[in-house]
Amino acid sequence: MQKTDYAKIAATYNKRYVENYLPDIEISLKSIIKSNGYKTILEAGCGTGRWISSLEEEGNKVFGLDYSFDMMKIPKTDKSNLNLVNADAVRIPFKDNFFDLIFCVNAIHHFPDKEKFIAECKRTLASNGMIAVFGVDPHIDKNWYVYDYFDSVYENDLKRFLSTDQLKNILQDLQFEMIENRIVEKVFNQRTGKDVFNDPFLQKNHSSQLANLSDEEYQRGVDKIKKQIEKNSETVFTTSVIFYLTSAKKK
Repeated sequence: MQKTDYAKIAATYNKRYVENYLPDIEISLKSIIKSNGYKTILEAGCGTGRWISSLEEEGNKVFGLDYSFDMMKIPKTDKSNLNLVNADAVRIPFKDNFFDLIFCVNAIHHFPDKEKFIAECKRTLASNGMIAVFGVDPHIDKNWYVYDYFDSVYENDLKRFLSTDQLKNILQDLQFEMIENRIVEKVFNQRTGKDVFNDPFLQKNHSSQLANLSDEEYQRGVDKIKKQIEKNSETVFTTSVIFYLTSAKKK
């Protein structure tokens, strides 16, 4: 599996949250923590810390784990209850039964062995602890103009991303309980004509899909968009992204 070079993305990564802060994911995450009384929490693939920074509530012990040291240099906090760990999500460097909640947001597709990551979650989760995976599923949702104009991006996403059914099957095989899947956030916007070039996600280093392309492949996609606008200046470029939550508890 091709690894995204997050050293190139880190400095501009948080601009995506200016465009869309994904508030419903944050609401869902906080609801899980509050309703279950979870106190010891790990985010796998924490990146620049957007999600763990929102969980700095009194009484919580929050950890963030990420493989990219460059991404982890971005979070700035003086809170003692936020702990950053530079490590691989398929080898979680914590003892058994340590966490109440392990979650990841749009990150599991970067992990080289998804099943091993989930097995590591089971090992490090306490009894009645939860794994919560937030992410998109291109196997069922593909209404994103980037897929139409950049060669191989959609095909690569089908290889990188687990479908929600595949994820549920892995959880079942590892004997998790109370497996649930639901929609937690919908992102929809349309840009007409040249306004598409104001979309931050069209910049090469603002998404892993485009960052993984060579400069030549990326430019070919941009040229396709320009040619389409020349043919029809009122072309509508649609982004429709659905975020799912798949969750399960350890016995």
